[in-house]
Amino acid sequence: MARASGSDEGKKPSGGSVPFKPDYTAAREMAIRASTYAGRGRDLYIPLDYSESSIEAADELGFRLWGALVLGLSDAEAEEVRGRLIFELGAYFGETFIQNRGGRWGWATMAGRKVFALMTDSGFVAFPMHRARKRLRREEPDTLVTFYRFLSKPVR
Repeated sequence: MARASGSDEGKKPSGGSVPFKPDYTAAREMAIRASTYAGRGRDLYIPLDYSESSIEAADELGFRLWGALVLGLSDAEAEEVRGRLIFELGAYFGETFIQNRGGRWGWATMAGRKVFALMTDSGFVAFPMHRARKRLRREEPDTLVTFYRFLSKPVR
């Protein structure tokens, strides 16, 4: 995985004023969750190989699993399963971005709350879990591919 050198402790990204603190323990957890999501793809013969081109397949897989994983579950159980799916998809997105474009996982403070985030090597703070949640709940019309392309643009 690509990692930036130097300390990002309390770093404010170029795209705003969100303080960011890396968390390498949480980064390992994200790698595990991303691997779980990639395994879900393998089980359905959908290759999720952490390539940039796999983001579209990951996005589509999320929709496919959104309904299928909760069949026969109570509302509370379904919400728990869907919460894990959101986290796994966000982790897969973030790990794919980090492996191909660089960045690191950590915590950002927004509105007085500590929120899990990804900081790109260009210093932009992004929230893949938030985007995955909005996408799978159909609150976000843009695909994860669009989000990936946005984050991949050079900062001017």
